[in-house]
Amino acid sequence: MRRGLWMVLTAAFRTSPGLVLACFAETVGRLVRSAVPWFLGVLVAGAMAADRGQMLIAAAALVAVAGLQSLLIMVGSNARIGLMERIGFEFDAKVAELIGRVPTLEHLESPEYLDQTQSLRDGQGTLGGALNMLLNIVNNLAFAGGILVVAATADWRLLILAALGFPRLLTGRWTTRWGRAAEEDSAAPARLTRHLVDLVTSPYGGAEARVFGQRVQMRRRVGDSATAWREPAVRSAFKNALLSAGIAVVFFGAAIGVLGWMTYDAVHGLVSVSALVVAVTAVRGLENVSNILTNAVQDTARLLRNVSRFVWLQDYAVQAAGSGTAEPPAELTSGIRFEGVRFRHAGAETDAVASVDLELPAGAVVALVGENGAGKSTLVKLLTGLYRPTAGRILVDGIDLAELNPAAWRARLSGAFQDFADFELIAREAVGLGDLTAIDDERRVHQALHDGAAEDVLRALPDGLSTQLGTTWDGGVDLSGGQRQRLAIARGLMRRHPLLLVLDEPTSALDPTTEHQLFQRYTEAAHQARTSGAVTLLVSHRFSTVRVADLIVVLQAGQVIEHGTHDQLIATPTHYATLYNLQAHAYNLS
Repeated sequence: MRRGLWMVLTAAFRTSPGLVLACFAETVGRLVRSAVPWFLGVLVAGAMAADRGQMLIAAAALVAVAGLQSLLIMVGSNARIGLMERIGFEFDAKVAELIGRVPTLEHLESPEYLDQTQSLRDGQGTLGGALNMLLNIVNNLAFAGGILVVAATADWRLLILAALGFPRLLTGRWTTRWGRAAEEDSAAPARLTRHLVDLVTSPYGGAEARVFGQRVQMRRRVGDSATAWREPAVRSAFKNALLSAGIAVVFFGAAIGVLGWMTYDAVHGLVSVSALVVAVTAVRGLENVSNILTNAVQDTARLLRNVSRFVWLQDYAVQAAGSGTAEPPAELTSGIRFEGVRFRHAGAETDAVASVDLELPAGAVVALVGENGAGKSTLVKLLTGLYRPTAGRILVDGIDLAELNPAAWRARLSGAFQDFADFELIAREAVGLGDLTAIDDERRVHQALHDGAAEDVLRALPDGLSTQLGTTWDGGVDLSGGQRQRLAIARGLMRRHPLLLVLDEPTSALDPTTEHQLFQRYTEAAHQARTSGAVTLLVSHRFSTVRVADLIVVLQAGQVIEHGTHDQLIATPTHYATLYNLQAHAYNLS
């Protein structure tokens, strides 16, 4: 808690110490405002005593209080708004930076992580306005303290009314618990609602929704998920309203009794009229004292919940970053080895990769094959450091991958993936992103397009490499799935000398014959570049496209069941041989 509050305060003073100090002018204004009932009492007492001097002083004081209060609140509010925007931007940028800093992908597939970050996003306004909330708490407490002092100096019985507000304060634990539960219960439905809305409003998901007549069904599901998202907050607000109404009935019933008692005493000269006036004008303020204290508790709890999530994200980013600092070798001499590697997704009951022992020799072209769900992509993510093994280790020339600097290791990788990013940029940039150091080098981009057999895509672009991709932009063009995949392949071939080139089913949108031709082309290029010891990993569930690989590894249910050359595997009754013959017959490639 202290760490979170300290973080908010240090962020504020780092942003602008002057604005922080100016914010407290509003606090002084709230204190000044709490004196209004006292001056009204003096004014009424002067009027009843026909004391013009007292009336004039009281009236002047009320005017001065009103003017000073307005000036101080204006100065404090303006400073607070300016500071809130700056701090909000800093926190929002930091949240984005922390989420982007995590070098692995497990968190993006973890319901617990996604629910936490969803709650953080939902409360991001609270996080950005953290100082604003703190100042509100301080300002309201200042007013509450001032009104209590005025009430105590007017008549001791007014403190009874103040004391009646404490039940509301004691029930703050309930309201805090309700608020926390509402945030947690709404996180998963909020993610589902956003997913469904994105699904039906995107060109691709929207097309299926319309073709398959899903609009009514999807509208109903969006309505149901949105209801489930907001229902916990509505339920919490309803319980809060009932609780507040009950406490208000008790308070104002007591207020009627206290004011009646004081009025009786005033009629009999036991209480001054000014004290009665202060009491009448202070009742609403006294009722607000309990509200202020309760809101302060709730706001503080909400603030701390969101700041604690931010702190959790900070800690998670540090933990997920790993401790590896070693640099990868300049070139591979022995290769990459899996030793007893296992991986299980969070919450899963079985391993996605189960006790894999595998050698990827330096300079080799390795094909990783298996049916859908065999664990091929999981093994690739482990190899690229996007997943960390649950058990075992991966050695790069004898160095544990966990000891390597993740950014340095990634700088020596390249590849194209089945789930590729669709960058709506200038075509040159969409390809050049594969090597940021050469993003504007048209010669390198043309070479990558050639290596990825994507020259025909370039010829189809009206402005060549200067063509804007994506029809959501002025002058942008739409590409087919196969064309987008060709550009992704070219992007993966921008780096000229990676230690590891991964082609993870990058041709899923292409026909088997074209895929076979492309893999053959990659293999020939890899054989020409053996001097660096680079490993080329071809991943496919099409057995007939990887015959040219030096080593074929067959996966099934997350385990390596066979490995060898194509000729070795096809010569014996193996799983590979069976599936190869079936697919070759189906595609007429045998």
